[in-house]
Amino acid sequence: MINLLKKTFNISGCEITIDPDRSIYHQGDYIKCKLSITGSKDYEQTADEISIILEESWQTSSGEHTTTHRKDRVISVVGSNVALKLGSIFNYEFEAQLPQNCRLSDSSDSLGWCLVVKIDVPRAKDPVERLSIEVIPHREFLAIQHTLESTLKFERESTFFTSGERFLPPAALKSELDCIDLHCDQDGINTNCELVFDLQEKSIADYFKTIVRLDKVKREIIFNQSELLDENLKPKDNIIAKKIVNEIEQVLTNHGN
Repeated sequence: MINLLKKTFNISGCEITIDPDRSIYHQGDYIKCKLSITGSKDYEQTADEISIILEESWQTSSGEHTTTHRKDRVISVVGSNVALKLGSIFNYEFEAQLPQNCRLSDSSDSLGWCLVVKIDVPRAKDPVERLSIEVIPHREFLAIQHTLESTLKFERESTFFTSGERFLPPAALKSELDCIDLHCDQDGINTNCELVFDLQEKSIADYFKTIVRLDKVKREIIFNQSELLDENLKPKDNIIAKKIVNEIEQVLTNHGN
C-alpha cells in the first residue's frame, strides 16, 4: 500500500515539493499535482529545463536475471532557463490521464506508476526524484467484484494462474462449479466483463475434459456505466447481480450434468 501523498526533497540545493490531488487513483483517472520549487539559500543557479513526467515501470525476468523497465508516458516541460535565485519560489501544475486499462501499482510500491520531477541544472547530482502513486482497478471493475462477494457470496481467491480475478462459489453451487475467473476491460463508458466458468468434474469423461480444458465455459456481459454505479459512484448490486445470475443459470443449464 502506498501511503505517501506529498513529498519534499532536495535537488542541487533546491527544495522541491510535489503534491498530488489524491492518494489513490483508478485506472483511467486524471492525475493532477502541484509542484513547488524553492531556490537554494546559499547560491543562485539556472535550470535549463524543469519537467514533470508520468512514468510507467515494470519488470521482466529471463532465467535468474530481472530487468526493470521505465517508460515516460506523459512529459510536460513546465519551465525553461529558469533563474533559481536565492529563496525564490516557483509554482507549477501538471495533469495527465492514466490509460483506461493500464497496469496497476505493484505490491512492492516500487513499480507501476510514478510522478517524476526532473531539473536540469548544470553539474547537478541526481537531478531526478520520483513519487510513487497508487493505481487501483476501475470503479466499474470493483463494482462487479463487490457484487460477486457481497450479494452473490462468492469468495475471492488469490492465484498466480489467472490474469484476472478468481472467485470460489458459495456452498449452494460447489457441486456444479469449481470457480469463476473474471476478466474486465473498459471501453469508453462500457465495461466488457468476461466470465470463465470452471465446471465441476462428475465423471471420468469430465476428468478428461479438464485435461484439454473443455470444462471451461466463457460468457461475456457488457455493462454500461449506468448499470454499474449510481450517482454517488456506489455499486448497483441488484442490477449487476441479476445479469451475472442469468449467465450462471444458462451455463449450468446448458453445460452442467
